Amino acid sequence: MHFSQLLTDEEKWFFDHHGFLILRGIISAEEVAEMKSLGEEWHSRLTNLPAPLYSSSREHPDFSPNIAHWINRIEYGHPVFERLALNPEVLRVVIALTHGYPTLVDTALTRNTTASDDIRFHEVRDGYRMLDGEPFANFLNAGISLVDVPADTGFVCIPGSHKDHFLVPDSIGIYDTAPSVFNPSVRAGDCVLFTEALRHGARRWTASTPRFTIFNRYKAGDCEGRPLPEFQHLVSEDLYELGTSLPMGQEKNVVRRFLDSVKQDTSAHAQETVS
Repeated sequence: MHFSQLLTDEEKWFFDHHGFLILRGIISAEEVAEMKSLGEEWHSRLTNLPAPLYSSSREHPDFSPNIAHWINRIEYGHPVFERLALNPEVLRVVIALTHGYPTLVDTALTRNTTASDDIRFHEVRDGYRMLDGEPFANFLNAGISLVDVPADTGFVCIPGSHKDHFLVPDSIGIYDTAPSVFNPSVRAGDCVLFTEALRHGARRWTASTPRFTIFNRYKAGDCEGRPLPEFQHLVSEDLYELGTSLPMGQEKNVVRRFLDSVKQDTSAHAQETVS
């Protein structure tokens, strides 16, 4: 199967037009509960995390006393986070948008409270284009919510800003409304998968219980990967390979196996339909 067959025509149009896709219910309620439990435990001891987990939030250029802290390398900490990094629905979109050459470059489990700072608009420019007639993004972020997100809080973006034909006016902020600024409604287990070229941010959290969000970031082709040889025994061969940087044109085994499995599933479904 070719990567271009992984997305429907409607998904290609939506991503090209908006800069993101919303994938509903990609993880079960049981997995959500397990991830939240681990998140509470780990965030209670940010300076004493099991290796190789660590928190880089204090090193961030925008650090403040009220920053929403995050924990990195969570896929090495528990199999439930490894499965999420390899989630078939996420991989389907990531493989398609990287044209078959994805690399997992970062994972983060973020905890927001009512005291946490807003996250102002930001983006990584020049990360999206049409290539050979297909949408191509060289830096993608899969944001999976572990809680229901009330209206007017959480992730916001400026749809279409990933095309970068014109600079977004400085006067547009995260609390502006549609049509300039979009605040998608998501529930626990949903994923907002977007190109980092999309101008995006987050509004202050208003619920009494914390917001937990996982951000798994993927790049295309030859880039700074994240394999940790000394901790390779903690993860599967597929996950370790996904974090290994290879140039465009050199297909990873994990991608080939994924494409083959989708092809087999498609063929089996077609046969069931005929019969």
